[in-house]
Amino acid sequence: MGKQVSISNVTYGGKRLPLIAGPCVIESRAHSLEMAEAIKSITDRLNVPFIFKSSFDKANRSTVGSFRGLNMEEGLNILAEVKSEIGIPVLTDVHLPSQCQAVGKVVDVLQIPAFLCRQTDLLVAAGETGKAVNIKKGQFLAPGLMAHAAEKVASTGNDNILLTERGASFGYDLISDMTAIPKMQSLGYPVVFDATHSAQVPGNGAKIGLKAKNMMQPIEEVATVRTNDNLRKVIIDMTEKPQGAALVIDGDATLLGLITEGDLRRCLAENGDIDQMTVSEIMTSNPVAINIETSLKDTVSIMEDRESQISVLPVVKGDSNFCVGLLRLHDVYQTSGQREMIPTLAKAAVATGCDGLFLEVHDDPIKAKSDASTQWPLEQLEDLLITLIKIHKAVNG
Repeated sequence: MGKQVSISNVTYGGKRLPLIAGPCVIESRAHSLEMAEAIKSITDRLNVPFIFKSSFDKANRSTVGSFRGLNMEEGLNILAEVKSEIGIPVLTDVHLPSQCQAVGKVVDVLQIPAFLCRQTDLLVAAGETGKAVNIKKGQFLAPGLMAHAAEKVASTGNDNILLTERGASFGYDLISDMTAIPKMQSLGYPVVFDATHSAQVPGNGAKIGLKAKNMMQPIEEVATVRTNDNLRKVIIDMTEKPQGAALVIDGDATLLGLITEGDLRRCLAENGDIDQMTVSEIMTSNPVAINIETSLKDTVSIMEDRESQISVLPVVKGDSNFCVGLLRLHDVYQTSGQREMIPTLAKAAVATGCDGLFLEVHDDPIKAKSDASTQWPLEQLEDLLITLIKIHKAVNG
């Protein structure tokens, strides 16, 4: 048996199968507390050791417009509340050496993102906090080379280290080689398997047959206005539903036009009177729109193959102009994934003998603000864990 790492009441390398789980990114205080309490209720029933995970900042987003999370101060305050109110250990990512001491004062585990697993200063700074450090293996790295990442943390005298496997780059996709688990275990540290990130298809949504309906923002989440509304109302509505544009519709949800943030900025720059000017004066009438069944490949062509690139497209249904949503350019380019493969990957990893599991979990994955395509639904978590526990018991006797 390799080294055991204890984090509060959770032990890695022991007889049970601990779970690191939570939303990819902190979306709000209420959401974090609700998710932590809901997951804890499930893991308590199943006697599964549980560490809550959520990030205050996702600094490795594919596009500059992607939601990154709350600021560090607010995020850490929320994690501190989760820890004290729900009574569970917490984990979050760090991206800079300067963040480690402040984060280490709040959380139980500092996580090193996969793309940063070779950053010496970051690894050393995380180790110097004395807190447990979870190092995610880079998609570009052979399993045995994680020895160097672990050595950098251990050089501080801190050997409370977890290593996490999350797939390897193969061309432009990820594959999961289960031999990575025993290879990393041979380095002397417990190995966690990240089943959700391993199901990603990085930047590859158009390739795997997704359609506009799979990635669009539903009309309920987008500001909708009428032609005679004044611009102050538009600004208020777009602030409440910040999708970068407002859809102009009539009473039957027929698409009449579009107003973008750029339209509003130009109006304000020209000293337009937002209380007197109406939507009809600045909207784009009869904007380019796409059908809900349009493939992402064709969507990309529509957006990019123009002299002036389109960043938002209204989505309509059928042959009519009945508006059902909005598709943004960074929706197209966000990391996509194969959620249905998460159980397969998790079962294989447990059968291989991993020391713990990592699952990003959300109560409404489609509306998640980060990694929507690979977060596991909360309502399906208990059934999945029951299966994984059975496999773990069969493997471990």
